Amino acid sequence: MTFRPRHALAIIPRLGLLVMVAARASACSGGSATSGDSVAEVAFTASDGSSHTLGEMEGTPVVLNMWATWCKPCVKEMPAFDEVAAGTDAVRIIGVNVADEPADAEAFARDLGVSYEQYTDPSGELSDAFEVTGLPATAFIDADGTVVEVHAGAYTADELRAAIAEHFPDVTNGSTNP
Repeated sequence: MTFRPRHALAIIPRLGLLVMVAARASACSGGSATSGDSVAEVAFTASDGSSHTLGEMEGTPVVLNMWATWCKPCVKEMPAFDEVAAGTDAVRIIGVNVADEPADAEAFARDLGVSYEQYTDPSGELSDAFEVTGLPATAFIDADGTVVEVHAGAYTADELRAAIAEHFPDVTNGSTNP
């Protein structure tokens, strides 16, 4: 294997982003979103630059998946989230990119062909609130805005459906296939 300085230099920005995500998560003190907490006022950004909060989504359970373009497990699970999102109206499934430039994240999701809602977390507020230390991470938030669970690691479509049914049984019973 030949050492190629150009390739080594290409990974430096990705390593910097990984360090940034880890530093944000480790710098959290108090107020983090764990099971049972409310995250209603935590802000994130839509592709048009508008700011949104989870409080705006209250009334419907939310499955919030945090991802990055350089995270291979994140990219691998995105089609599974897209499949599940297309098959249910019982929960709102959203993706939030936590480490890339917003325009890059938007283009990446579009090129991958995912159609579920996509947002970014440019300030790191969302990943801080959930104490994200690794990607992918998926938060399950009930209709009242209370965190049910934050799961670290990737999901298959079947695993995601099972997690939705487990966390939101009242909503998924008798509704569109979660």
